[in-house]
Amino acid sequence: MVRLNRDMEHAAIGVLGPGDADSVLSIGFGPGVGLTELVARLRNGRAAGIDPSPAMVAQARRRNRSDIDAGRLVLAEAAAERIPWPDGSFDGVLAVNSIQLWAPLPDGLREVARVLRPGGAFVALTHVWAIEKTCPVAEWVEATRALLEEVGMGPVSTRTDPYRSGAGLLLRTELLRPCNRKAPEPPG
Repeated sequence: MVRLNRDMEHAAIGVLGPGDADSVLSIGFGPGVGLTELVARLRNGRAAGIDPSPAMVAQARRRNRSDIDAGRLVLAEAAAERIPWPDGSFDGVLAVNSIQLWAPLPDGLREVARVLRPGGAFVALTHVWAIEKTCPVAEWVEATRALLEEVGMGPVSTRTDPYRSGAGLLLRTELLRPCNRKAPEPPG
């Protein structure tokens, strides 16, 4: 994961294009390779991440210890369906090779919309082969686009690009109207 996902992590962060004072959440950060790049882009902002795997959280904490200790990064063991931050906490949300695992997907997308500020961007980049395990890519894109619109997200742009580990489907959208569901206070 460290070697094969690095270029996808960097590409997703580039498409999100966070400002140096933004607040960005990474969902399903795995071993934390992308978090290092993300924190470097947020010189005056903050980064947070969730991953449901205790092993991935531990690896990411080891890899990013100095940023955590400096208060530039907060990590939590959680799934996309239960993001542990309040409404409107983030200017951007990233999901690299994780959205295809969200179950149920509508709940995860609702949570993304809930924690984004109006105008905030959501970027997901996923291996095409991972999506094709469940259904044809075109069907997945259309179903996901409909779900995103349902939770208040705006027009969805998609494209497929080559990466070291295979073709990746990039999805980008922005929050048009906020979701109003409360969540627990943030960890840390």
